Amino acid sequence: MTKEQLQAAFRDASTKASDLNAKLNNMVQDDSASVEDIKKAQDELTDAKTRRDILNSQLKSFEDAEPEPKKPGKKTNVFDNADEKLAASKKAINDFIHHGRVLDDVNGVTSPDAQPIIPEEIIYNPQAEVNSVVDLSTLVTKTPVTTQKGTYPILLRAGAVFADVDELKDNPELEKPQFNEVDWTVKTKRGALAISQESIDDAQVDLTGIVSQQIGEVTVNTHNASIAPVLKGFAAKSATTTNLVDTIKHILNVDLDPAYVKSIVASQSLYNALDTLKDNNGQYIFHKDITSVSGATLLGVPVYMVGDDLLGSAGDQVAFIGDLKRGVLFTDRKQITLSWEYYQGYGKYLAGVLRFGVEQADAKAGYFLTNTAAPVSTTGDGK
Repeated sequence: MTKEQLQAAFRDASTKASDLNAKLNNMVQDDSASVEDIKKAQDELTDAKTRRDILNSQLKSFEDAEPEPKKPGKKTNVFDNADEKLAASKKAINDFIHHGRVLDDVNGVTSPDAQPIIPEEIIYNPQAEVNSVVDLSTLVTKTPVTTQKGTYPILLRAGAVFADVDELKDNPELEKPQFNEVDWTVKTKRGALAISQESIDDAQVDLTGIVSQQIGEVTVNTHNASIAPVLKGFAAKSATTTNLVDTIKHILNVDLDPAYVKSIVASQSLYNALDTLKDNNGQYIFHKDITSVSGATLLGVPVYMVGDDLLGSAGDQVAFIGDLKRGVLFTDRKQITLSWEYYQGYGKYLAGVLRFGVEQADAKAGYFLTNTAAPVSTTGDGK
């Protein structure tokens, strides 16, 4: 097999492994997926990763064994130290590589960028910053798709009832199912980060793993940034601090159909306002619940906290209240993370590629609440 054939086979194997990984993630979140199907998908992913790694090893061995052209009677390998001129050539190449001079000016991670994990005398593992970001894509309806655009039917809730019928009489016709057709379009979102081989070699920890983790966090940020505008597009509701609880209760009890599974996605500022609310007895009504996925509940409804800037601006007290799965459709076309060698610059490219679309599915499934905080009194008598 030639070098080009090995490279092509490695790319195909990497793509297949990424597709199987995305498929497995979707199956784990799908309640209808059986344990046997998930086990089969795990085995397929393991086989695909094994084939990918074998091809990668073969490719590296092929490149390491690739000989320099030689002429009879004279050594021409630039790494042969027997000849003074050839040794000088080796030094020139090493200087060229290790000083980071490349054919193209690539803005990526180099040794100065990775200096915190390339210590002179100590070895340690950097601690990741506390990560409390909620991936909103796990809370909405996520469905895999195979095309760039299409239509997703949403079955509307039936309002008909069975009629009283005498014995052996013909059955009356029932009301036909009603569907809301949601048009969706997949968009491609991608980016790449170059990492110099020097920073990879000199780092005391796995630098590529750290960058891969960052790409994963960027993926969550991208999901949330695409879902947030859809949440803000639901019918608006307003409240003030004095009637905030009553407004939320009215939305949950009256405005939303009882069949909806309600939840609240609140900005940090509104979350703080809810966290400090008390009833007439001075008891906090906001509860921290370790058994809840969100970790907190208000009036029996799970509450998820996101940054102010996701749903508005700093200090904005806003929230989506409603059924996330009925309200938002996330069409997942493909999620891939690729890594390949960048030979000219002696380094690697780590690229993230996402293809998905986010649409409002059921306009009646939620509301976007804006709370206006009561002004703080500046007079000494409190008036």
